[in-house]
Amino acid sequence: MKSRKRVEDYLEAIYNIQKRERRVARTTDLAKALDVRPSSVTEMLLKLNEMGYVEYTPYRGAVLTEKGEIVAGKIRRYHKIFEVFFREFLGVCEEEAKKLSCEIEHHVSEDVAMKVCALIASECSACEECEFLPVRLSEAEPGEYRVTVSPASLEKAGIKPGVVLKVIDRMKVELGGNTINISDKLASLTLLEKIR
Repeated sequence: MKSRKRVEDYLEAIYNIQKRERRVARTTDLAKALDVRPSSVTEMLLKLNEMGYVEYTPYRGAVLTEKGEIVAGKIRRYHKIFEVFFREFLGVCEEEAKKLSCEIEHHVSEDVAMKVCALIASECSACEECEFLPVRLSEAEPGEYRVTVSPASLEKAGIKPGVVLKVIDRMKVELGGNTINISDKLASLTLLEKIR
């Protein structure tokens, strides 16, 4: 796992240099960004080149291949998602949010990242184009919705991610022919996606 994290850290650092400075990532840039020796950077760039993540030219630097850019972009996106989550939703200070995001970005699955993304979509600008247009149950107009995020305590009533339900009013839903009243607190924590 440690070697995967190291590979992803390098790819993300190269990605950031390419996007921010619009140029090749040099060995000295990466050594400074990752706080490692230039000889370690050269060794890793040779490995990344062999793995097909970068095109590396000694004494010039490295650029991400399409394969490398996909991995780096995913890691960068995860970092942004979790940084917003920690800072905006949990009230963690910026420094701690960045530190936590740097750790979790390497261990999270796409499914978990998407669930957090759905939860923070109304407050987040991590992605250029958000694929989530969530509405809180407490604010939903009558209609049919798919649950994207919900508290575990609603599972007993059959309300969980993926379930389709009908909103009757802001805290009343119909599911499987039953009418369910939901507290204001739980309704505000339940995110829905409009179907019709």
